Amino acid sequence: MTNENPATKYALYCRKSTEDDNRQILSLDSQEKEMLKLAKDLGFNIVQEFRESKSAKKPDNRPQFSELVNMIKQGKIDGIICWKIDRLSRNPIDSAIIQWLLQQNQLKIIQTMERQYLPSDNALLFNVESGMANQYILDLSKNVKRGIRAKLSQGQWPNKAPIGYLNKDLKIVVDRPRVEFIKKVFAMYNAGQYGVKEISEILYTDGFRSRGGKKYYPSAIHKILTNSFYCGIMERNGEKYLGKYEPIISKQLFEDVQVVLSVKKHVKSKVIPFTFRGLLKCSKCGCMLTASKKKGHIYYYCTNGKNICEEHKAYLTEDYLTNELMSIFDQLVFDEELIELCYLTKKEQGEGNLKYLEDIELNLRNRLVKLKDRRNALLDVYLDRTLDKTVYEDRSQQLNNEEVDILKDLSELKNKITEADTDTLERIKNVFLKPKRIKNSFLDLSLEKKREVLFSLLWNAEIGNKKIANISFKPLYKEMSEVANKSDFSSMLGDRDSNPDKQVQLARR
Repeated sequence: MTNENPATKYALYCRKSTEDDNRQILSLDSQEKEMLKLAKDLGFNIVQEFRESKSAKKPDNRPQFSELVNMIKQGKIDGIICWKIDRLSRNPIDSAIIQWLLQQNQLKIIQTMERQYLPSDNALLFNVESGMANQYILDLSKNVKRGIRAKLSQGQWPNKAPIGYLNKDLKIVVDRPRVEFIKKVFAMYNAGQYGVKEISEILYTDGFRSRGGKKYYPSAIHKILTNSFYCGIMERNGEKYLGKYEPIISKQLFEDVQVVLSVKKHVKSKVIPFTFRGLLKCSKCGCMLTASKKKGHIYYYCTNGKNICEEHKAYLTEDYLTNELMSIFDQLVFDEELIELCYLTKKEQGEGNLKYLEDIELNLRNRLVKLKDRRNALLDVYLDRTLDKTVYEDRSQQLNNEEVDILKDLSELKNKITEADTDTLERIKNVFLKPKRIKNSFLDLSLEKKREVLFSLLWNAEIGNKKIANISFKPLYKEMSEVANKSDFSSMLGDRDSNPDKQVQLARR
């Protein structure tokens, strides 16, 4: 190969496909060295050098390439020397630009290590080679996506593990120093009394930090709360996969938190300084009670947001409300001897509870069989070409996600079945004993602890005429409050345990 026109002005173009300095670090230097040697051997006059660390799979992504094209159009560059034609382009748009410059004789020559490309060449050859470069990118993308889907189907996560987990030896493992903080994030938010900002502040004080010692801000806390990864379900592009790693929380807790997120039952930062604000409502108009501090005392009163209520004129001190709220425990306290008697009775009935859980397992497995039938029927309809591909893929994904949810429920149910039944009963027993123990120490608790206790028991309390008019208990405590005679054995054992698994779930939260 020789240069027939020594006056031809050449540009040397070197490109590597990654911006990461730790990868292909010798690529640009080695390209430049080899191409400079080739230019010297051929007697090429290089007037400009371009070095680029960008992928060529998308157009308008390479500023150095754009500058090269502009210089060719302005007549400042006549020829290009590069390692291979795919260094110039891997997409049809940029390939077309180069080919058009050649055909218009604005670009007189492209020299690679293998051959020359001239304006007089058959355009088909250039199209084939540039098309091969573009096809490489398409195949690479498909292979990467296929590999990612295969890894997800095997229960493995193809990306960096979220906070609370680590990537270790190609596996996802629990980050032990942070796992308790993750559990606390979900528990605090599920209690309904803290927002993401308060959780961020509290856990930072408790030592929850990134590896660089930085604070996890509210956006990071919200990301944790909405990530099903923590209960063992991986999601990617709307599709669910069952993870083969240790879940940090239960699926039930994750779903409960999503409910709290959707209805926004957390308390915003501005309500935190006052113990009962965010908990109390006016029974007359339904507005929340707010609080203010005057002359060293804290007073609560109706906000009268609807301008229809006179209750906002009634100011209640925090001490007065504390004594009023003490009465809620009377609706929850059971006779201790009766609790012990029920505990012993239920202990004998443990086999019945086990049978109930086994029935649930059978039901879930039957649902899996039906899902398989539905999947097969859907495939048959699609193969008969009576169903649009987009509709098929959408419904197939829905069935897949439903299957993952069922498999996760089965996994957690298996743990319940194998768990010692006496341990579960002990937890339920302690739930019934809890209100009396709290009542005995409630007045001595700090304001923060009083708030924590009340938010764990109640959704809210309605106040009217300076008295508690109505209490809205959380699920388990609502059932406890509805027992009319808390000293009657049959009242406790009657219909209340028709769904023992429900009590088990509630007792574990």
